[in-house]
Amino acid sequence: MKTTPDLNPILIIDDEPPILDLLSESLTRNGYDVDTVESGEKGIKKIESNNYSLIFTDIKMPGLSGEQVLQYLKHIQNSLTPIVGMSGTPWLLDQSDFDAVLPKPFSMKRLLKVVRQFIN
Repeated sequence: MKTTPDLNPILIIDDEPPILDLLSESLTRNGYDVDTVESGEKGIKKIESNNYSLIFTDIKMPGLSGEQVLQYLKHIQNSLTPIVGMSGTPWLLDQSDFDAVLPKPFSMKRLLKVVRQFIN
């Protein structure tokens, strides 16, 4: 699959470098442009200076959590960019404002299904 030049990149925020590498490699192999950062703070800086088609964020991270990134995106930036929470405890997110929740661990097939749900 070729990358789509008019499509904004996907941002992945996770404090675990091996997860960032795995997700980035998988999405890149499937034709998506990907940015990665290892903290909520860096994620917000990226969001302030770039446009994204989709954002994935880990929920529990040192410093700013995925929930705080979500609140910033939806309530301070008033962004319509879809944001997907990734969590080992997805049942805690039943009433959250995330556009989708990916329970960890998840397959690359499931990841791509979620991406396609928001990017067509």
